[in-house]
Amino acid sequence: DLFISIHCNAHTDPSMQGLETYSLNLARTPDAVRVAARENAVSDKNISDLQMILTDLMLTSKIKESVDLARVVHKKGLTASRSKWTVIDHGNREAPFYVLMGAKMPSALLEIGYITNKTEAARLKTDAYLNILANGIASGIMEYKLQIERYTAK
Repeated sequence: DLFISIHCNAHTDPSMQGLETYSLNLARTPDAVRVAARENAVSDKNISDLQMILTDLMLTSKIKESVDLARVVHKKGLTASRSKWTVIDHGNREAPFYVLMGAKMPSALLEIGYITNKTEAARLKTDAYLNILANGIASGIMEYKLQIERYTAK
């Protein structure tokens, strides 16, 4: 089983655009803290409290597998979307998202574009973009599945 949570991003700067993918871990950058706070509907201070709780969770969770899943899904989604559009890569990040904390399986949160950016907001409304991106994400999931199967076959 896998858990994939797909979101649209937002930013106070309307020129901000691009894709980024998160796996569960401690927030390592101010941007990761900002996105996690917004997604969790809490303040940045609450995120630091969550990070202490997360330290305990990390001992038994699927952190490594989630990082691997996030990387391959991000790569394939980005490659697919770049086949027709110019898309900025904000890469893979780690942050304490509520939605990922309860997952007992590898999990990732995908931010597929900024609704506060006119160009991306328009693109996110088209079936063409969403279908290509969805196919890329599905391709990433299948690649992750094959990686796991190769690993378990050893």
